[in-house]
Amino acid sequence: MSEESKPEEIDEDRTGQVKSPVSGIDSATDAGASLEITARSLFARRTHRKVKSELPAYLLVQCSWFMAFGLQLVLFPYLITNRLGLDGTELGLANMALSGPSVIFLLLGGVVAERASGKSLLVILHLMAALPAAGLAIVLATGNLIYGYMIIYGLAMGTVGAFMMPARDSIINEVVHRRSRVGSGVTLQQGVAFATIAQFAAQIGGLIIGGYADKLTRMPDWMGGFSVGPIPSWELLVFQAIIVALGAGFAIFLAHGRRVKTGRSGMGAAFGDIREGFHVVLGDGKLWGMTALMFGVGIFVIGSFLVVLPIINRDVYGLASDGIRDMFVTFWLGAFVSSVALSVFKNIKRQGRLLLTAQLSGSLAILLMLAKPPHWVFLTIVFIWGLAGGISIAMSRSIVQDAAPKDQLARVLSIYQLGFMAGAPFGAAIMGWLVDFFPDQPQRVAVVPALGMTILIAWMVLRTPIWNMKSVVHAR
Repeated sequence: MSEESKPEEIDEDRTGQVKSPVSGIDSATDAGASLEITARSLFARRTHRKVKSELPAYLLVQCSWFMAFGLQLVLFPYLITNRLGLDGTELGLANMALSGPSVIFLLLGGVVAERASGKSLLVILHLMAALPAAGLAIVLATGNLIYGYMIIYGLAMGTVGAFMMPARDSIINEVVHRRSRVGSGVTLQQGVAFATIAQFAAQIGGLIIGGYADKLTRMPDWMGGFSVGPIPSWELLVFQAIIVALGAGFAIFLAHGRRVKTGRSGMGAAFGDIREGFHVVLGDGKLWGMTALMFGVGIFVIGSFLVVLPIINRDVYGLASDGIRDMFVTFWLGAFVSSVALSVFKNIKRQGRLLLTAQLSGSLAILLMLAKPPHWVFLTIVFIWGLAGGISIAMSRSIVQDAAPKDQLARVLSIYQLGFMAGAPFGAAIMGWLVDFFPDQPQRVAVVPALGMTILIAWMVLRTPIWNMKSVVHAR
């Protein structure tokens, strides 16, 4: 090789080792794009996990509220009938105080649920629901229980519940919708069924615990070991306050959800929103039919459930809080069993027929109470009633959730629930008066709810589209 050619070779070699500035920019761009894709992937995975965790969190919120509600179902009538020794009329009036505020505030609760963050609303309401139980616990612990305090407790819990129901029940629709966007196959009907299962399971737990009020029980001793003694009712009320307050913590894991803007403002905005909700319900045969059915259930079924059964428990079978516990646990166990069975099906085409058939079966079954059967037969009747109730609750919620416009869902749910809650105070008062009218045979009152529901169901079949409706699977 000649000397002249060497510098050229060296220059060529050096040139080959130098990288282009453009190629460096391309590499940086590729690295940046890779980081962006990785970041998006991580964000998508976090979002996916957050959305997936919403349904379990919602079910825990449901469990928190309804376990406390199960305790209340036992303790409230027990304190009135057994501790205060009052009769059906006083129990009926107290239950009116418990359910009456819903008639006043439930529609407003639907408007608030649409405009406010569902997450924040549930946190606040769960904390507020703990206060009446804690206050009543203090009254009991100091030996100052009087009937007036039970009325105050009922009014306070009823007011919180009026805002709680539309806020909690409307969120399940959003949770299922968000899950469907990340590939979940859970349908709205199944989501409602899961919520119903959580409700019934938690209520059963609360009822079982409530049944131990003032009963001799083997308990842990503060000094070590165990001791046998009664669980005071005030301690169970403290437990109720703690359980319902825990729901605020579970609600933190929910998304804030959508907020509806109706374009109205000023003092009349809420009334305008409520009026619009009524127009939607009255203009839809399914929504109107379900609201009318729930009004009848409130009068005939809930009135019997809250007043007649506790009086039968005391006067016919001579039982106290343990009898109320067994009776209510049996009912909700039946409801739990039927709800679990329904959760297997993604979509039931004839929801209306299943609903009305279940309602009729449960209504006719309670006629067997007229024969004053043995206690185990009485509990069997209550179990059958519970089976029908579980189907009725799950199907009615599913029908309304599916039929209601999504931008007016909370308002429609509040009107639907108003039918139920407006009937309950009247039913409780009527059943309380009828029970006192038959002081020696309160089981005779069973003919009233059975006849009333049979007439109502016949009207539903003939005059509403519920019996002939067919549900369809909506693509999300």
